[in-house]
Amino acid sequence: MPSLVHADTRPNILFILMDNVGKDWFRGYGSQENQTPNIDRLARTGLKIRNCYVTPVCSTTRTMLLTGRYPFTTGWHTHHDPAIYGGGYFDWKSEVCMARVMRDAGYDTCISGKWQINDLFDPEQKDALNRHGFDDCCIFPEGRKGHPAHKQRYWDPYVIRNGELLDTAGQFGPDIFADHLIEFFRRPRNKPFFAYYSTILTHIPVVHTPHNRGQELSSRELFAGMLNYADHLVARLKQGLVDSGMRDNTLIFVVVDNGTDNGTDQNAFQSLGGRIDGRISGEGIYSLTERGINVPLIVNCPKLVPGGRESDTLVDATDFLPTLAEFAGGALPTGVKIDGQSFAAEILGQESRVPPRGWCLTQYYKTRAVRDQRFKLYSSGEFYDLSEDPLEQHNISESRRGDEKSFGKLSAVLSGLPENASLPWEFRSISARKIRAEEAAALDATKQ
Repeated sequence: MPSLVHADTRPNILFILMDNVGKDWFRGYGSQENQTPNIDRLARTGLKIRNCYVTPVCSTTRTMLLTGRYPFTTGWHTHHDPAIYGGGYFDWKSEVCMARVMRDAGYDTCISGKWQINDLFDPEQKDALNRHGFDDCCIFPEGRKGHPAHKQRYWDPYVIRNGELLDTAGQFGPDIFADHLIEFFRRPRNKPFFAYYSTILTHIPVVHTPHNRGQELSSRELFAGMLNYADHLVARLKQGLVDSGMRDNTLIFVVVDNGTDNGTDQNAFQSLGGRIDGRISGEGIYSLTERGINVPLIVNCPKLVPGGRESDTLVDATDFLPTLAEFAGGALPTGVKIDGQSFAAEILGQESRVPPRGWCLTQYYKTRAVRDQRFKLYSSGEFYDLSEDPLEQHNISESRRGDEKSFGKLSAVLSGLPENASLPWEFRSISARKIRAEEAAALDATKQ
């Protein structure tokens, strides 16, 4: 029987993508909350990246991350949930998913958690996860309104494991997904693995967890408990790697898809933002401000990642695919443009063969934002000095305070980018309807 500690010396990869929780809740990033002790420990003993750009909402970030391509390149620049809205999906014939790159490089591949960019109830897409490169799957699939799976992600969740609908009565969804990964770690194998843990925590609705069930809590306290439980599960996964003898050679990535849900709880109308500098954050999901798109990124591996480091290197979500491909010795996809660049050397504490990023980028619909180490420029013209104004309250586009060089450089980046590619799906989501209404109102205003 093959050993649990495989002969192939390439690193295993556990890629943790958390859902809807920004830096305002992570103590290692300045939060005054105290809900993430295990993740903070990974940051202290590994590499903490200060500036990692994603998009301000889940599906656009996930597509960007999984393809290594900017939203204007894929056309997936606005939120779309195929299982709810139909009209198109993440197509394996036109896009190459990160998992396929890893599988082609000889890795065992697994997804556990959330998948929302295909409609897995559509017969044409029922094999989408395998086509995208995942051999092993335990997922909450999202679902159309009216379908039993719709919004049923926490208690008594709707979970499909390798094509089988599980009986989950009395169970908490996040436990099921963590248990599946731990079991995946334990399997005998003689090649490395890539495990994509796409968490369902801390997406609303806010709920009790097994650690606080039965307690009377406010919406914000429930949200805090959900994050604390997510942190608990990260510790369980880490211990699962230890027990399987693979902890030292497993790269653990922890990143988030967008900032905290800054809406209000459906019942209590209470902000869910975390506290930084005595202020509860009001920015987050759907916002292109820093609290919406500049998220935690932590990388930890005892054997490979020198610990105790913080880095100002600029990273955006397109960089993950080429980085993982470099660790795997895999080939980048052909026939499509990869926008990202590997930051594997930074993770390893080595000199890079290529210059570091001079800028990173995010986008939602037609609005783009690009930043360097200090300044941020929007395609709409606003210009901010993030070192002095991290909440972006003072637009300095007119004065520029002598910062013409950065302004000119970032302007050149934005002006050199192509137009948005055609949408790969029909423009149907709530976001799409809102955008249409705003554009129609603006058009009416110009006619008056």
